[in-house]
Amino acid sequence: MKSLVSILLCFLFCSCGPDLPDRKELINLMYEERKNQLFAFKDDECVERALADAEAHVDSLIDQWINADLMDTLIFPSRPSKPIAPDHIIGTVERFDRDSLD
Repeated sequence: MKSLVSILLCFLFCSCGPDLPDRKELINLMYEERKNQLFAFKDDECVERALADAEAHVDSLIDQWINADLMDTLIFPSRPSKPIAPDHIIGTVERFDRDSLD
């Protein structure tokens, strides 16, 4: 019994030593931990919001492509390119005289 009491007293006196952590360090540590948790939470929210926006955009593009294919049952070829216009001939060819042909 004496040994048990002496061991308890030893633990009691040893635990009350000056080795307690600094209060400011603990507060700073808790602040940093909460700040990191908040940043992680905000980052996760931002990623989820970006994924939802991207999913909605892709869905609208797919819907447009499907509706365009359903509405157009006739697929026409593209228009040909416009040919190059010839040079003007007015003033480059001599006029025909009608009197000389009679």
